[in-house]
Amino acid sequence: MKILFVQKEGGIFGAENYQLKVIPGLLDENVVIEFLRLYTNLQGGKGGEFVDRLTNMGVKVHEINISKYPTPWVLAKIHRVAKAGSYDLIHTHLIHADFYLALAKLLFQGKYTLVSTKHGYDNAFTSKYGFDASKQTKTPYFLISKWSEKRMRASFTISKGLRDFFVKTKLSTSDKMELIHYGFDMANHFETKGLSQFRLAKKQLIIVGRLVAFKGHQFLIDAMELVKKEYSSEVKLLIAGTGDLEDELKRKVCNLRLKDQISFLGYSENVGEYMANSDIVVVPSVSEGFGVVFLEAFAAKTPVVSWDVPAGNELMKHAESGYHVEPYDIRKLANQLISIFENPEVQTRIAENAYSNLMEYYNLNRMVTETIAFYERSRRI
Repeated sequence: MKILFVQKEGGIFGAENYQLKVIPGLLDENVVIEFLRLYTNLQGGKGGEFVDRLTNMGVKVHEINISKYPTPWVLAKIHRVAKAGSYDLIHTHLIHADFYLALAKLLFQGKYTLVSTKHGYDNAFTSKYGFDASKQTKTPYFLISKWSEKRMRASFTISKGLRDFFVKTKLSTSDKMELIHYGFDMANHFETKGLSQFRLAKKQLIIVGRLVAFKGHQFLIDAMELVKKEYSSEVKLLIAGTGDLEDELKRKVCNLRLKDQISFLGYSENVGEYMANSDIVVVPSVSEGFGVVFLEAFAAKTPVVSWDVPAGNELMKHAESGYHVEPYDIRKLANQLISIFENPEVQTRIAENAYSNLMEYYNLNRMVTETIAFYERSRRI
């Protein structure tokens, strides 16, 4: 079987990390993979770390500068790659790839078959409404997504919450949209527990992810104002990541006089170690297509607290393998964090249950097996 992956890439984030995990697994099962990387000079440019890592796997990489708009010349280049490779399926990821490949297929009457993975949805929408389908209107993003999805033979989402959203908004239909959860072979971060250089306070929390609105850093910072009243200098929140909201969040920390309780780590290659040496991993995202950070926390054997929204409430059971809090209730979030600090003897069971789920279900072998089965079904439709 020969598959062409297609994605617009300008940095290694959630979907790109998925590619870097699933592709080696598919290669091990004798699936031939090539990659069409769409890029712009304003975001990423030609080449880069992602291309280097794919090339080192033995994956043939095609690159096309798509500029700002889908011109006929760009679409012609895409069509030539799609046509020339004799692929069994062309597997698109994220809205740009969906739209450009669907448009090229329509314009040039391509005979190739398109399938798609939905890793998330419009950040502007989900930052405000999460996956509340009742709030969706006919925005340009929605209309482009729906038009593109009609040109796909089949698709799958990475969480039930995201699948439900696509079906309820009629972006897709239940018979066409499947579900394949992420599954990664994570490093055993828990083995680094006890390394003092990653423990910065007696009571330590950490949030990991891009500093963007839907990740919910602002809620956690507000909750820390209440947690501070309980523990003062004993508690510290580590914020790992970079993003557009960094300056705004730092100002908020200063305004709330939390500089002693909150540290910005920036980009770190040691987030697993920091997680393992923290008491709590907090994921206050408004919504997550999946949330790899959950799996990283499971591998660290550190309990996770999230809002009771997708995908956190799909990946964990409250008080069994993690904790859910009523969405956006700062007081309840702070109380849950304090309760965990005050009951450390309970947390070993919570963390072990989450780790067992990671090993038994959220693993690479299961994801690769289900992906190949999806390909085989899609070819037969």
